[in-house]
Amino acid sequence: MTTPPQWGAPPPARPKYQQPYPQQGHPHQQPWPGYLPPKPAPLVLLALLNWILAVGMLVIAAFVIMSFLMSGATLVVGIVLAAVVAGVGVLNALGALSINHPYFPNTVTSQLAGVFTGLVLAAALFRSVSRGVAELVPSMASAVLLAVCILSLVLASRPAGKQWIVAKHQLSLAQGHAPGNRR
Repeated sequence: MTTPPQWGAPPPARPKYQQPYPQQGHPHQQPWPGYLPPKPAPLVLLALLNWILAVGMLVIAAFVIMSFLMSGATLVVGIVLAAVVAGVGVLNALGALSINHPYFPNTVTSQLAGVFTGLVLAAALFRSVSRGVAELVPSMASAVLLAVCILSLVLASRPAGKQWIVAKHQLSLAQGHAPGNRR
C-alpha cells in the first residue's frame, strides 16, 4: 500500500520532459509542424537599413527645400525635386514594412526602393562632387547613404532570407491566412 504524499511518502517520480524546441545539430530530431526559426539577421538588418534610408531621404528632401528657399532659386523646381526625394524615402519605409509583414513578408519593395534610392543618391553625389568643396557635407551624406543602399541591396539577395520568406509564406498559407493583394 502506498502512502499519500501529504502523509510523508516520497513524491512520485516526475516524467522526463521533452524540450519545447528542436536542438541544433541533431539530424534525427525533426521540428514540429508549424515551427519556423526566428527571422534571419540579414532580414532584420535590411529592415533597419530601410528605415535609415527612409529617414535619410526625408532629411535630404527637407535640405533641398531649405536650400532652394535660401538661394532664391525657383521654388517650384525645388518642390518637385524634394517630392521625388521624399517619394523615394517613403518607398524605403514601405520596403521596411513589407519585410516586417506578419504573414507574407517580402523583399521586392525593398529591392525596388534600393534601386531608386541608389539612382537618386548617385545623381546627388555626382552633383555635389562636381560643385567642389562647397558641397562637402551633402556629398559625404550622399556617399554614406549610397553605401547603406548598396549594403541593403546585398542583404536583400541573401539566400537565407529568401528561404525563410518562402517558409514563412508556406506557414501562413497553412494557417489559413490569405494574401491581401489577390482579387
